[in-house]
Amino acid sequence: MDGVSSKRQGALFVAAAACLWGLWPLWVRLGGEGGARAGAAAFGVAGVLGLPIALAATLRRTAPAGARAWTGLVVLGTLDAANVWCYFRALAEGTVAPAVLSHYLAPVIIAAAAPVVLAEPRSARTPLALTLALGGTAALVLPAMGGGVASAAASRALLLGATSALFYAATTLVSKRLAGRFANSELMVYHAIVATALLVPVAGLPGRGDWGWLLAGGASSSLGGGLLFFAGRRLIPAERVGVLTYLEPMAAVLVGWIAFGETPSLVAAGGGVLILAAGLLVVTAPTPR
Repeated sequence: MDGVSSKRQGALFVAAAACLWGLWPLWVRLGGEGGARAGAAAFGVAGVLGLPIALAATLRRTAPAGARAWTGLVVLGTLDAANVWCYFRALAEGTVAPAVLSHYLAPVIIAAAAPVVLAEPRSARTPLALTLALGGTAALVLPAMGGGVASAAASRALLLGATSALFYAATTLVSKRLAGRFANSELMVYHAIVATALLVPVAGLPGRGDWGWLLAGGASSSLGGGLLFFAGRRLIPAERVGVLTYLEPMAAVLVGWIAFGETPSLVAAGGGVLILAAGLLVVTAPTPR
């Protein structure tokens, strides 16, 4: 596969992962469970179902990863657990828009840090793509905010969402550094197990009646989406990964429309167009040198 084809395949994998993550409102609402418990369940299901795949990859290894690499994997799981806990706590404040908007500062942080942390060249299109994607996300979620912009709950949601953005950006950068030492299944499954072990004591697990839909979500959106994400992240620069993840809120809005009859406004539809335009800019951009 030539370089251009691999970059497009990587972009397709990340875009598909973001769309699968956008299905979480479906699994959570039908399962009757929200908050960090849903995140703990998602990681737990991914860890259990994906463990045979990850173990097979580990057994095929011709050289040990080393203690430093395994420590990095534990760090990755810890960062992602913190990301999930902060983000779901932000959503639990009851003002979704500030939580989502501040959380999606993560791609901006990734684009700023990647050239320094990963020594990746910056694409000339990235600033414009980020601007379009962030503006599109605002158009998607701001109509739902109402008049609570200045409320204490909105302030807490903004702070927690921004904190989750820092942790999410860190997981992207750390996993990129670990990609040369682990297979995609190892990165996804082992870090999910670590995250589950950290989240369950502080968040708990859903009740017995909630597990049917959460199992479906854990298998598809968490495990499937995670494997696609790590596969795509291996093939394209981190800043492009960040821009493409803006497809997640757009997919979530579509889920609300199709599954629950929540018709998006014209402003939200325009936001979706901006996000798609940002994704197109990224996919068609020449590889920076």
